Formats: sequence, structure tokens, C-alpha cells
Amino acid sequence: MLVFWMVAISFCVVAVAFVVAPMRIRRNTGNTNRMGLNVALYRDRISELEKSRSAGEISDEEFAQLEKDLQLVLLADDGDEVEPVRTESSVPVAAAAFVVVFSVFLYGDFGFSLGSLNDLLLAEEMQAAPHDVPQMRVTVEKLARRLQQQPDNDRGWFLLAQSWRSLSEYEEASRAFQRLVEKFPNDAALAANYAEVVFFADGQRFSPRVREAVEQALALDPDNLQMLEFSAMYAYRQGDSETTVALFRRALKSAEGERAELLRRAITRLSGESPTLDAPSQVVSTGRILKVLVELGNGVEAQANDTVYVYARAFAGPPMPLAVQRLTVANLPTLVTLTPAQAMMQGMSLNDFDRVQLVARVSESGIANASPDDYEVFSGEIDMKLEQPVIKLVISDRRG
Repeated sequence: MLVFWMVAISFCVVAVAFVVAPMRIRRNTGNTNRMGLNVALYRDRISELEKSRSAGEISDEEFAQLEKDLQLVLLADDGDEVEPVRTESSVPVAAAAFVVVFSVFLYGDFGFSLGSLNDLLLAEEMQAAPHDVPQMRVTVEKLARRLQQQPDNDRGWFLLAQSWRSLSEYEEASRAFQRLVEKFPNDAALAANYAEVVFFADGQRFSPRVREAVEQALALDPDNLQMLEFSAMYAYRQGDSETTVALFRRALKSAEGERAELLRRAITRLSGESPTLDAPSQVVSTGRILKVLVELGNGVEAQANDTVYVYARAFAGPPMPLAVQRLTVANLPTLVTLTPAQAMMQGMSLNDFDRVQLVARVSESGIANASPDDYEVFSGEIDMKLEQPVIKLVISDRRG
């Protein structure tokens, strides 16, 4: 926030300089021009007097008296300019004050309601406590209410969409992104963002609107890595290994680092598999495992038959769970073992990512798609290259 005000004050100073400087230059230029003319006349007259004295036309006493008279005239002319300078000094001050007041008036929500200042203040609030979910939700809801009065504030709508996504409110995020996609139908990045949040809003199912959104995003950007991965996931679930491999090969062209290595391994495995690849049980069960002690915190309002999801996901990569177990609250506390055998897709298991994160969530509705009423806990980053001890997760806080 301090940085914002420092920048704002700097801009105001520059703006004031643009207004005041011409006024002062113009005034000082006029004064300088008149003074210069008087001095030039004075010097010319002195030069003439010196010539007259040299020629014997005037005595030294007369020269001294005439020189003194000319100096008095010069000083009198200079004194006449003092009063206008004082009377005009209020104009630059008034202009400077107007610039500052008008700037705040213009960029605040009052005045012309452009809202740039308040947009930035809301963004600062969100960044101030990114892990304070309740406070962040209050700020996001405040932004949503403001945008109802500012339907053309595209920057605000994009900020709102991203904020809802960070809160895992995918349906809300999809509505905000859809608004932008309809306004900017040729923006490939917006189309991809919309497809992603719709995928999660529909419970990671390839519903008709998800397939349509992914196809539209790929039509705008055929090389979009995430959309190619989504299309490959859909083909895999349909048992179409040939299309899956082809899509992974396309995705590999723009992938880098760990993600590229993952795609190479997936392509190698899928290319050597039989056509019936749609059974997760075919994933090799040996390899990396994670043991997770899951407990329910004090004060959690949950029924014994409420569903509990415990899963691992890539810390930086595709959002699909790498291993997942489904339990009930009645099973807690319990020790959960996550293995590559619990992967949802070939090439997307604990064996394929070196950095993962654990999530445990109580879902009253029983569906995989998270809701604000769910209780949820996250682990930090887990390095799968190292042997891991039992990791404890205590579910105690609501998502909303």
C-alpha cells in the first residue's frame, strides 16, 4: 500500500509540474525580456555618455550625475514588476491543487466512477492475506457487488474470475470468465481459463459444455498445452489410446522440464499398451507411496456418513489427482496409504511427479467437486524423491 501512495504522489508531482511550469516560465520570460531590454538601453546610454565625456562635451561631474540618474530609472523599472509577480502567484497554486483533487476525483469510485483506485485497493486486500480464506472471500464478494455497478470494467471482471478460482469457487469463476469470453471471443487465453474452471465446476467430468469449451480454446490456440492435456484425458477415458498418444505428442512440443518428462513417459507407456487402457487397475502398483494420518479437528460439524476424500496432486502441473481414496467421517482417524495403483489415468500417478501436495476434504454432498461448506486441509510441498515419513493432516477449517 505504501508503494501505491508513493507512486501516486510522484505522478501528482509530475502532473503539477506540467501545469505550473509553463505558467512560471511564461511569467518569468516576460519579466526577463523587459529587464533585458532596460539593461541594454542603460548600457547604450552609458556608452554614449562616455563618448561625450571623452570628446569634452560633458564634464566628469555631469557624467557622474547622468549615470546616477540612469541607474535610478533602471531600478524604478525593475520595482514596477514586483507587484504583478505577487498577484499572479496564486494561479499556479490553484492549478496545482486542482490537478491533485481532480486526479483523486477521477480515479475514485466517487466522481466519474472509473474505480481504478478502489480496484487497486481491493487487489491489495486480496494479496495482503492470501491464506486468510474468510477475509479473502469478503473482499471478493465486495468486488463482485461493485462490478454489478460497473459491467464494463473488464479488468475487474478478470480479477474477480481469478479470485473465485483461487477460492475453488469454480462455478462463480466460470460465470465471470464466460462474461469475458463473450466480450472477447478471439482471446485464446481467456478461452483456456474458461475451459479449465468449467472442467472443475462440473466435477472434473467432460460434460458437453466442458468439451465445447476445450474445443473452442484449441480452435483459437491449437498448441495450448493444458487444453491438449484435457483433450488427451478425454480420449483416454473413452479408451482411445491412439488419439491420446497423438495429443500428448502435440503437447510435448510446447512442454518443458518436469512436465515434458511426464509426457514422454506417458507416451512411452501408452504406446506399448494394448488397446484396452481405460482401467485404472492396469497401473503398476509398485513405486512411490505416501502414508497419511487423517484426523478430524475439534469443532467440525460433520455426520458419520459424510464423505472424506484424501488425495495427492501435482504441486505444479495438471490438476488431476495422482492418487485418491474415498472414506467416511466414521473411519477417522485413520492411516491412508496412497499408491500409484490409485491413479485415475495412465502416466498420471505418484511415480510421475517429483513434487506433490496432499489434500483431505470432508464433503457433506459426497461429490468430488468442492463447495464452500466443505472442511479441507492442505499439506505443503512434498518431495517424492526423498523417503517420506507418515504425514499428518487434521481437517478443521471450512473452505469458505
